[in-house]
Amino acid sequence: YPGGGGLRGNSESPQDGANYASVLELVREKLDQLGTENDRYYEITLASPGGPDKVANFNVSGVNQYVDFFNVMTYDFHGTWENTTGHQAALMNDPAGYDIETAVNLYLDAGVSPEKIILGAPAYTRAWSGVADGGDNGYAESASGAAPGTFETGNYDYKDLASQYLTGTSDWELNWDDDAQAAYLYSASEGIFSSFETPGSISLKSEWAQDAGLGGMMFWDLSNDAGGDESLIGAAADSWFAGKTFAEITS
Repeated sequence: YPGGGGLRGNSESPQDGANYASVLELVREKLDQLGTENDRYYEITLASPGGPDKVANFNVSGVNQYVDFFNVMTYDFHGTWENTTGHQAALMNDPAGYDIETAVNLYLDAGVSPEKIILGAPAYTRAWSGVADGGDNGYAESASGAAPGTFETGNYDYKDLASQYLTGTSDWELNWDDDAQAAYLYSASEGIFSSFETPGSISLKSEWAQDAGLGGMMFWDLSNDAGGDESLIGAAADSWFAGKTFAEITS
C-alpha cells in the first residue's frame, strides 16, 4: 500500500499518497487520449484498503477524481499475524475500527460518492489453532498459531469448511456474533477457530450496502466459493438483483 504495509524491504515514504495520485493522474490523461482515438471511455478501478491505518496513507480524496470505482478490500481485518482470534470481515463494532462500517465511512468522509464504492467480501477464512473455548467458542481467545488451512496455513476455502460443516464430518459449530454481525466456526476437538461467511451473512452485507447506496459487491475469489444454494456470490446476486430477502436466502 502507499505508505507501507507490504513486504519487508519495500520502499515507502510519507509522499507515497501524493505520488500515487500523480501516477493515476498521468494514467487518466493517457487513457483519455486513447479513448479519444478509439471513441470510447476507459475506466480506472482500484483494489483499495479497508483498514483505517492503510486508508490513512492511501490519499483517498486525492485519487478519487481519477478513479471510477473503488473495490474496497473489506476483509483481512484480523488474521493469524495476530495471536488472538477475531473476525476477518465484521460488519460493525470492531473495538479498533477494523470493520466494514468504519471502512466505508472513511471513504464517504473523504468525498467518495457511495455508488463508486464496491464492498468486498471473502470467500475464504482466517483460522487459528490452539484455541480454547473460553466460554464463547473460541472468540477473542489466544491462539498458538495458524490452522492447517486449505491452500496455505491460516486460510480455508469457504467451500472446504462449508462442506465439512454441512456433511457433519467434523465437530464444527457455527456461531453468530450479533454485535459484530459476523459468523464463525469452532472445533473443540481440534481447537480451531475460523472466521466464516454464510449466504445469510452475505445477504445482510448486501442489504446493508444497498441501503447505503453503494455500487455493488465483489469477492475474493471465485475459485473459493461453493456452488448451488451455498454460493456466497449467488447469495449476493440473489439479494442485489433478484431482491430476495435474508429470510428467503437462508431458508
